[in-house]
Amino acid sequence: MKKPISPKMHGIIDYAFTSAQIIVPSVLGVNKKADRLFKLLGSNLMIYNSLTNHGTSVKPVIPFKTHMYIDNYNLLGLFLLTAYKPIRKDRKALGFHLGFLALATLNVLLTDTSSADKE
Repeated sequence: MKKPISPKMHGIIDYAFTSAQIIVPSVLGVNKKADRLFKLLGSNLMIYNSLTNHGTSVKPVIPFKTHMYIDNYNLLGLFLLTAYKPIRKDRKALGFHLGFLALATLNVLLTDTSSADKE
């Protein structure tokens, strides 16, 4: 079965995720430690997404399959961050975090890597 998200669409979604991680926690009023962490995570995603060869990059120097490899480790890190006290103890931060983790997981699982680095 062909997966519905192309590498290019994955990159576009990642730019939306970057914006969400940088903006939404502040709007929700999460605690400062969690807000800073989400901004750092969003900045990290923005950097490697903008350098990935997927059709919407600023400078395509990272192969898309490497991007997906990084994404998988980021998902593991996000899962582990669920136990981080500033996220776990703040209802708004935890809600945002779990929702983001679910959407990011779907983005990775539904991305078709068979056409990677051909766009």
